[in-house]
Amino acid sequence: MRTIPALLVTIGLAAALTGCASSGAGTTPSSCAAPGAASEAVTATGSFGKEPKVSVPAGLTTKGTQVSVLRNGDGREVEDGTPVIIEYTLVDGATGDVAQTSGYSGATAPITAGAGNYGALGAALECAHVGDRLAVALPKSALSSAATGDTGTRSNKTEDAVIAVIDVKRAFDARATGTPQLAGDGMPAVVLAPSGAPGITIPSWKAPASDETHLLRKGSGAELTAKDTALIKYTAVTWGADGADATVAGSSWTDGSGAQSIPLAKGQVAEGVRNAIVGHRVGDQVLAIVHQQGTAYAYVIDVLGKISN
Repeated sequence: MRTIPALLVTIGLAAALTGCASSGAGTTPSSCAAPGAASEAVTATGSFGKEPKVSVPAGLTTKGTQVSVLRNGDGREVEDGTPVIIEYTLVDGATGDVAQTSGYSGATAPITAGAGNYGALGAALECAHVGDRLAVALPKSALSSAATGDTGTRSNKTEDAVIAVIDVKRAFDARATGTPQLAGDGMPAVVLAPSGAPGITIPSWKAPASDETHLLRKGSGAELTAKDTALIKYTAVTWGADGADATVAGSSWTDGSGAQSIPLAKGQVAEGVRNAIVGHRVGDQVLAIVHQQGTAYAYVIDVLGKISN
């Protein structure tokens, strides 16, 4: 089972992590977190992807988020909306003690750079590259306000620092990158924002009586099987009797959660959603009509990655 990293619980702070480019890139922020005295005071030795030995001066403080690159990678750049797999070691800057690690077992679920639920830590990943080892100095107040999306990057208040040494192991596309396909007859209309987030317009007639799946973008990546975990972004809209009462039932694009890891074994996710993903390829965008507890939903699902279990 892949677990979502829950940082900072061991030092009494709120958890920082819970639970238009066709290339798949997100949006690069106008300015990324810069290095500073706190992040530059951090050293970490050991092999990339393995738990490092981290040295942090006791009593370390920071003004806002600071990011130093301890090891330069040559992989793809992490941008706003990019899902990434990381390993991390967390250090309390007040004492210099290691507070928590990811376990370095390869079982950490992807997180999405810039997504609101990840607060300052998610923002700190933007502009990194796969293969980087980062030293991130974070103000404690920014981490405790992760739910608000406050990154603390521009804070002028000096605070105790929390240090995260992060190895950026893998990055995925921020959106479906496949070739656009013709929409099915009688189906909801789907338009995409520059970020790739879908808008869904429900027609004025009734939904189909049974589940249906239509391909909106055809990818060329690996095929998803029932043995895999899929990495997706989605929006789901209710499809009422005449389309007039359609409401957004959920969207990982807008709720701050970013990309979702979905186990595809039977019983792990709603069967209609599972059926809409199994057999599709990374890069696909799927329009799925799914009936759940008497309600019809129109899902637009971007298949971003395959994680073998």
